[in-house]
This record gives sequence, structure tokens and C-alpha cells, in this order.
Amino acid sequence: MARDIPVIVLTGGPCGGKTTALQRIPEKLSEYGVSCLVVPETPTELFSAGVTIGGNGLSAKQFQKQIFLAQIEKEDRFRKIIKHMHGGKLVLFCDRGTMDGRAYMDPAEFNAMAETLGYSVPQLWDRYASVNHLVTAAIGAEKFYTLDTNKCRVEDTLEKAALADMKTRAAWVGHPHVRLIDNSTDFEGKLKRLLASICRVVGIPVPLEIERKFLVHNPVLDQLLVRSDIHIAEIDIEQIYLTADGKFGRRVRKRGQNGRDVYYLTKKYDVEPSVRIELERGITPLQYYYFVRDECDVSRETIRKKRYCFLWNSQYFELDVFLEPARLCGLTLLEIELTDKNDRIDIPGFMGTVTDVTEDPAFTNRALAKRR
Repeated sequence: MARDIPVIVLTGGPCGGKTTALQRIPEKLSEYGVSCLVVPETPTELFSAGVTIGGNGLSAKQFQKQIFLAQIEKEDRFRKIIKHMHGGKLVLFCDRGTMDGRAYMDPAEFNAMAETLGYSVPQLWDRYASVNHLVTAAIGAEKFYTLDTNKCRVEDTLEKAALADMKTRAAWVGHPHVRLIDNSTDFEGKLKRLLASICRVVGIPVPLEIERKFLVHNPVLDQLLVRSDIHIAEIDIEQIYLTADGKFGRRVRKRGQNGRDVYYLTKKYDVEPSVRIELERGITPLQYYYFVRDECDVSRETIRKKRYCFLWNSQYFELDVFLEPARLCGLTLLEIELTDKNDRIDIPGFMGTVTDVTEDPAFTNRALAKRR
């Protein structure tokens, strides 16, 4: 799906500040010449309309199915509307997205429901440029937790709110661009961090990717996969480098699960070692084929790897285990995208010995793909 008009999800736990953010962030963006539309939250609309669960109402499964269908319909309609708007930059916000429903169902059951309705999980991820999760006040700002901001809220204890937050985070694991906005500052600081995250996606002043990368020295995959306290999404990635476009390096990437793939064209160049300008758009499988056939950089090999996305202490990590080319097989890199290059990073202890290779050009995927 083309990213000309970014579609950004705001989600999070109960009383995380989402309602206030969806009022104030568009107002702030308007000062930068950005026009915004907001797709309203579907569950609240249905509850407010009198829809109930249980008794004479819908079953929980039927309710989630109707939320899913209504969410798709609204998002598609708002996408059409915003394309007719004029002016400067445009952004479409979603007050929660399709994957939020996975927090209220068995994940496998949600995936099966989506498939039955014609959508794979990678296709659902592909609907959104980024996902911003506002952590509930019940985690880190307990004295501010309240039911007053949403009359439909049912989490009446801190424990229930924290559990709902964790389930919602887990629902989005696997999306390529997830940001957790925690309560490490006051609420104004929280909104500033959210705004900074959104501005990087929108391209104010330019679309930046800030990341840190670590070489993992010892095999850790088995230790990660056996942990019952960590939700993990396993992604298959194939990326092929194209001839350069001026100062931009280019690649095409196939990203998917269980044989259901989505395709991207990415252009990027380094501003400094940990910061780069990145432009990405979705492409079709046929376009992917033509790019590979006609514009492939023959001096570089195809990279294939498994990516394991997971959350740890309110941080979103990606562990890449390389499969091809054969000379890279077993190479393991841990990456994390940041809102600010000075953000604190808490690397899981079970990763063992790691080396920060963020500033080592030999560990860029482009350099690793260079034929030897």
C-alpha cells in the first residue's frame, strides 16, 4: 500500500492519554502545515450506539468480527476522503486499528478470522505506516488513573488496566514500526515524545529513522523462543539491493508470515551513523519482480533472514538471524528504533554479550550483502 499519505495508529492501554492526544496532536501538526483526519474508535461507537455483549446482545466473537469489519470500512472510507483534500502534508490517524482486536481474542483465532474475511496479518500490518502505543497510567503514573475519560471503560482496577495494556502491546508485535510512549515523564513530556515520533513518520522536517544495532555473539534464539513471558512474532524477510538513485541507496523487501507476503521499495541515506533519512512505499509483487529483474545491483547478494519481533521493558526489539547468503548464516543482530538518539536502551540480559555496531559501516545490511 502506498505511503504517500501516512496512516498512523494511536493505541494503548486504558487512560493512556489517547483521547487527549488525538485532540492536541492534530492541532499541533496544523501549525506545521499538516492537515489531519481521525478515524474514530470503533468499539466506543458501537457501545455508545447500544450494542451489548452477552445476554440478548452479540457473542464476544461476533462483536470482535463486527468491530473488525467496521474498522476496515471506516479506514477505507477515510482513505478515500483524505485523498480528495488539498494543501500541504496530509495524515490519517486511526483511533486504534484492526490489530487491536487481537488483544481480546486468542491470537490464532483472530488470525483465522481475519483470513476468513480476506486479510492476512502482514496485510493488516501493511495498512499502517506506524503504531504508537500510549502506556496506561496504571503503569508508572498510577495516581492519575481514572475511569472518567471514557464512560465505556471497564478496567476498574490498576491490575486490569495493566493487563489490558500488555495484551494490546502484544497484539501489534510484528509490525515494522511500533513505538511505546511510556510514563517516564509528566504527561506534557509524554505528548512531546509522541509528537516527535509522529513527526519523524510524517517527515517534519524529514522522515528519519533512528536506530541502534548490536552484534549478538552467542546463539540466543532458543532462549528467546522458550520464554513464556515474551510474545514473539516471527517474520520472513528477503531483501535485494538496487542500483543507487543519486545519494539514496535503494532496496526492495519481501516481508511476511506463513507464505503471506507484502512488498516494499525503500530509499535511504545516512545523515549520521545512527540516523538516516528513509522513504518507503508499498509495491505490488509484479513491481517487485520488475525491480529485481531490471534494477538489481549485481555486486550485492540477496539477503534472507528471520526476524523475531518482541517487547522487553516497554521497548520494541527486532532480532535478525541471517540465513543467506551462506557466509552470513547464523549472524545475529539486535536492533531497536528510537524516537530520540539519546533514548535509554535496556538490552535483555539473556542476550548475553553484545557489541554496539551502530557506527560500524561493515554491519549495515547493504555492506553485508556485498559480494566477496
